[in-house]
This record gives sequence, structure tokens and C-alpha cells, in this order.
Amino acid sequence: MENRYKSIIVVDLVLTRKNNEKTEVLLALRKNTGYNDGKYELPGGHVEEGEDLIDAMIREAKEELNIDLKRENLSIVHILHHYKADRIIFRILAKKYEGNIQIGEPDKCEKLKWFDINELPNNIDIKSKNDLKEISQGIFYDNSDFINVN
Repeated sequence: MENRYKSIIVVDLVLTRKNNEKTEVLLALRKNTGYNDGKYELPGGHVEEGEDLIDAMIREAKEELNIDLKRENLSIVHILHHYKADRIIFRILAKKYEGNIQIGEPDKCEKLKWFDINELPNNIDIKSKNDLKEISQGIFYDNSDFINVN
């Protein structure tokens, strides 16, 4: 019998804006989840049964940020194979959104904040920080966590 690798599929939203000459990215400060509490991360969550990646991103954006996304405005910009946590994380860029951003899950998110992409907070999740850097460099796939297992 084969041992098949099973993974949790995650989608995270990369939402940026221009502020003067600087590019800012929206990050969420986690709380009460038992995972990365007290750290900033890209907003997102798990893909549920019956959803494709884009449907999951649209749902998560509505739940967490109270914004509406359309499929045609979304594109996958990075994939992280996070072997140690049994996750494959798809970072999805939204070119446009509708609505006013606000915390949709106050029990899990302490605050939403825009940060200069070149001046991220000290308490950012290291994987989010590394992936944002890789996205800016045009690196689409990161399996460094997987490679370091062997």
C-alpha cells in the first residue's frame, strides 16, 4: 500500500494599494486561533470541500474582510509547499475589490493594517514575509521547507 501525502490547502489574499509612491500590503493581526497568534499574516484560510481555490478566496475575503472579489480580478502569484505543517499555500492577488475593508471575524483578528511592502512589521509571520519578498522578485514557487526535511 502506498503512503500518500495529504495536505491542507490554504488560500491567502495579497491585497495591495499605492500610497503616494509606496506600495502597501494589507495584513491581519491574528488572535485566539492557536496558530501564529500575535503575528501579522496575509488574510485567508482553508479551502473547504467542494471549493476550488478561487471560490475559497472569494469566500474567505468576504468572511474576513467584508469585501467582494470577482474571479476575473484574481490571479495566483505564489505557491508555498509548507511540508512541516502539511500545507500548500496559494497566495492570490486581487487586482480589484468591492466594499469597505473591515474586520469580519473579530474573534480571530485583532486588527487589519496596511504596511509599506518594504517596511513590514517585526511581528509578521516569517512565511508571509518571505513570500511577499519572493512575489516581488517574481518567484512563483517555494519548497524550501520541503527540501530541508530530508
